[in-house]
Amino acid sequence: MAKSIHLYRKTLFRLPTFEGDYLGNIKQTHIKNAAIYLVKEYPDQFKYDDFQHNKEKVEELIEVSSKLMRNKIAGYITRYLASRNKRRNNQPISE
Repeated sequence: MAKSIHLYRKTLFRLPTFEGDYLGNIKQTHIKNAAIYLVKEYPDQFKYDDFQHNKEKVEELIEVSSKLMRNKIAGYITRYLASRNKRRNNQPISE
C-alpha cells in the first residue's frame, strides 16, 4: 500500500513504494524531439533491438554535446522503435 501525504484531510501526493507503485520514466522533451526527428529522417538507419548500433548511428548523424546525451537519445530511439514494432506485431490480421 502506498503512503500518502495529507494536509487537512486532503491528499497532496502519494509516495512511491516498492510494493507495486513505480514512477514512470519521463524523458526530457529535447531528447524525445531529437530521437523522433532522427527516426523520421533516417528510418532505415536504426534497429529496434540494438542499442549499440543506434548509439553509433546517433554519433554519425548528429553532433551531440556529450556521451550521456548521445546515450539518452539512442536509448529512447531503441525503446521507441521497440514499442512501435510491438504495436505493429500485435495488430489483428484482417481478411
